[in-house]
Amino acid sequence: MNPDPIRSVGSLVDTFAARWLELTDPAVGDALLADPILVLGPSGTTAVPRAAFLGAIASRAQAVDDLTDTSTTLAGSTAVALGDQMVLATIRWTFHHGEATRELVSDFLLEREEGGSLRCVAYLPRTNVMTGLG
Repeated sequence: MNPDPIRSVGSLVDTFAARWLELTDPAVGDALLADPILVLGPSGTTAVPRAAFLGAIASRAQAVDDLTDTSTTLAGSTAVALGDQMVLATIRWTFHHGEATRELVSDFLLEREEGGSLRCVAYLPRTNVMTGLG
């Protein structure tokens, strides 16, 4: 059980969301992701080994880095505590590419860890940063 009061869930999710943008750092990936992690894809939800998920994240990050004039910022989040141990979060980021702006939205099932941090056990993206880029 995590001693943090339920009212602190929102700030925990915002911290998680900020760190999510650093997933290319192996230490961050190890801290934030369960192994395996459930990932929603075009053909349904699949258990993906953490290393494979992080490999896909690195490839996507490189593709975005190859573009010019891009940035991603946290736009907001909502969180619902599911008992003392789990949190359901919806996180929104704003992705800027040149003059274009898109909202990126993902849902997460997060497990509360000892010390109050959150670990992602299920990643359910609603949008894909790569859609429409090229």
